[in-house]
Amino acid sequence: MVEFEYIAQPPKKWTFEQPKLKSWIEKSCKGKVLNLFAGKVKLKVDEYRVDISEEFKPDIVCEAYKFVTTTDKKFDTIVLDPPYNLRKSREKYGGRYIGSFTKIKNELSRILNPKGKIITLGYDSVGMSKSRGFKKIAICLICHNGDHNDTIVLAEEQELKNNKLIFKIHAFNPNIDNRTFCGLDILKKDEGKVTCKNCLYSLKIREKKRDAV
Repeated sequence: MVEFEYIAQPPKKWTFEQPKLKSWIEKSCKGKVLNLFAGKVKLKVDEYRVDISEEFKPDIVCEAYKFVTTTDKKFDTIVLDPPYNLRKSREKYGGRYIGSFTKIKNELSRILNPKGKIITLGYDSVGMSKSRGFKKIAICLICHNGDHNDTIVLAEEQELKNNKLIFKIHAFNPNIDNRTFCGLDILKKDEGKVTCKNCLYSLKIREKKRDAV
């Protein structure tokens, strides 16, 4: 059963300046929390803040994709609140955009503890999805009134299969780091090789199973 909550909240420039939305996020977090697009406002959780701007005094100044592909840290919750469109990127970051959000999401299982949660804010309800091994556990719809787009907040949790977490890893492609996780559907299978929707390379895929804690 997916929990659903509807909140009326006037918009603010920074997401977590909206008290009702901020409270919902904080209640949905558990353990060590990565705020990957931290911005201006701090959450009242055990938060590790990443941002590309020094202005917001994050724990580390770093581009999001570089951080998730290089860090050795592990988290129980990851909060994803990127600029939703080019207008927001201009308002908040001088036009700097995050690039491929899909590539960022493909890396998150590596830095998430077993049965961890990912909270995604945006204009759609795609989230991490089953293709990456996640199930939706809660949805919060934020109505900003007037002609403003609603904000959709998703809380998702890693699924267990036979008490194990299942990851698909690019194993033998020299162009892709072996740590890169890919849960996307396979387009073509031919003599042990597959073509992946994510990278469009032909490569062998092996399954890596890790006992859940």
